[in-house]
Order: sequence, then C-alpha cells, then structure tokens
Amino acid sequence: MVSKPLPGFTNRRVLTIDDSAIIRLFLRRLLTLRGALVEEAACGQDALVLFAAGQQFDLILLDLLLPDMDGFELLQHLREKDEHTTVILLTGQGDVKSATLAVRQGADGYIAKQHISIGEDGDYAEFFYAIEQALAHRAALVAYNQLEEIKADFYSMLTHELRNPASTILFATQMLLEEEEGTLVPRQRELIEMIHQLTNKFYTLINNYLDFTKLDAGQFHIDLYEVELRDLVELSAKSGRQQARAKGQHFTLEIPPEPVLALVDAERLTQVLDNLVGNAIKYTPAEGEIIVRLQQDYQTTILSVQDTGVGIPPKEMEVLFTKYHRVPGAPKRGIQGTGLGLLIVKEIVEAHGGSIQAESAGIPGKGTTFTIRLPLHPLKD
Repeated sequence: MVSKPLPGFTNRRVLTIDDSAIIRLFLRRLLTLRGALVEEAACGQDALVLFAAGQQFDLILLDLLLPDMDGFELLQHLREKDEHTTVILLTGQGDVKSATLAVRQGADGYIAKQHISIGEDGDYAEFFYAIEQALAHRAALVAYNQLEEIKADFYSMLTHELRNPASTILFATQMLLEEEEGTLVPRQRELIEMIHQLTNKFYTLINNYLDFTKLDAGQFHIDLYEVELRDLVELSAKSGRQQARAKGQHFTLEIPPEPVLALVDAERLTQVLDNLVGNAIKYTPAEGEIIVRLQQDYQTTILSVQDTGVGIPPKEMEVLFTKYHRVPGAPKRGIQGTGLGLLIVKEIVEAHGGSIQAESAGIPGKGTTFTIRLPLHPLKD
C-alpha cells in the first residue's frame, strides 16, 4: 500500500465515529498514512463531549448506526452549530437509503463500508476520491452561503440607505402638489407629478426588497388594530387616481355608505392595495378603466381591483404569486418590476387570515380582477 501523504490532505483534522474498534483502527491507519490527524469516538456521546470541548474538525466519518443514539440525531446536532465541517456517512449493507436521507439532511456524502477496498495500485483511490469530493462539496456550499450572506447584508444596507431620502422626496413633492407652499403653474405641476410618480416606484421597489428579505428570514409580521377600511381604501385610491389620470385612464372607487371596521395592519393592507392598483395602472393602456371596490359580506371584507388591461394568460395563473414571476412580455412593453410584489401581497393577505385570487381571460381589453377576502374580526365592546 502506498503510504505517501496526499496533496491537500496533510494535517487535516479527522474524527471517526464508529462503535467498531476494528473499523476505527483501520481508518486511523489509512488516514494517518495520508498525513491526517485522527481522533476517535466510539459512540455519539463521546463525539458530543469532543464538540462541547471546542474540538474542531475538517472531516467527520460518521457511522449511521451508533449504540447510544441515532446517527441522524448526531448529524442534526452538529449541523445546528457547525456548517463548515465535512461529514461523510459510513454505511453498512442495506443502509444506502438511510445514507441518502442523511445527505439531504446535511451530510456531504456516504461511503458503504464494504466498498472500502484496496485499489489496483494499493492506494484506496476510490475511498479518497469520495472524501475529496465531499470536502469540495462542503467548501463550495460554505462559500456560496457566505456570498449570499454578504449579498443580503449589502443589499439590505443599500436599500435602507436609499429608503430615507426617497421617503423625504415623496413627502416634499406631495406637499408641493397639494400647493401648501404656493400655487403651481401647469408645467410645474407636470414636472413635480413626474418626480413624485417615479420616486414612488423607486420607493415601492425598495420596500418590496426589504419585505422579501424579512419573508426569507422568517421575520415578517403584522400588527393588528381596528381600522375604518373605507378611509384606508379612499386614501390609497387618491394616489391611484393621480397615476391613472397621468396615463389617461378612468379610475372608479366604489365603497359602501356604512362604516367597515376590521382588525388589520393598516400599513400592510395599504401596501397590498397600492401594489394591486399600481399593477392595474401599469398593465392597462390609455382610455382603459380601473375599478376599486370595497364590500362587506357578513363577517368578511371583500376588496377587489379590476382593470381592462392586457390580462394574464391562463397558464400563468398557477405561478402568479411566486418569487420573481412576471407576466410574459412585460419587459418588452417597458413595464418595470422585480417580480416580488404579488408574492408579498399574498403573504400579507394570508397573514391576516385572508385569501387572494386572480381572474383573467388572458384577452387584451378584458383585463384582470384581483379579489381579496379578509375576516373582519370586529372588536367586542
């Protein structure tokens, strides 16, 4: 058997976890001849003691069947605290199915014990090739996760830094449009409306990304309190009406004469309406119509946004609320977007205990109708 160390394997810290002293001895001899530094554990508890003592390893060879605990349990414990160490399952006859499951749960590979045989040149080439593949897999996975974390941190920092000035611009242009600082001539109003609309789009993109990162991290939540939904819908419609007017569209708001009280997160529900109305405006041509309706049906609030735009093809309905999905042809028509808006809308609606559905014949001019149903959850006196 060739005993020279393998390049890149010298001084690697390896832990073998197996209740068989013969297998541990065999692995120690095989690995130390290749330059590795080997520690042994005869059971799961011995391994946990090493972990608790702060011992770190480059590679762990783990027997799936241990006398004191399930190998899956030990693997789960390790992965909760360490994503850097390469773990390879050593399996006996008939354990391939279990080993495959373990790979799905965080192992980097598996080797059947009966296949650890000497090669033609006496070098156990297949065994060490499997180890090298597993080490490369873990290194690539760790590098990818680190890159994703860096990207997420960078984008989060960037969007937070951009959000505040965008908010200030929106506030300032709104004041100017309401002529609180003096009367505007038509050309001034036209330019300020353009700034306001473009900044609002930019602000929405920033918020969509920030919300998506919260969803992705499981940190998304809503704050419920009693709200008069007519006021909320009218306020959202006010902005939508301005945008529709700028595109030469007809905008209609239909609300009931009686108060509609419900427990909702007003900011989040406004975000939902703004997104749906904004989409309706984007996908509806000039002279098209947009209708926003608020209705109450016993203990349910029904909000709908209907347009006479390009419509949505039937085959797109199943993936409409998925991440990064955009209606085919939108980029060609110059319609901007991230493909995150409807995903966030769905999450907000479902967080309220509600549902959302879209209806469209997929025929230009027939448009699309989004319908939201929310439980009222009235406050008790």
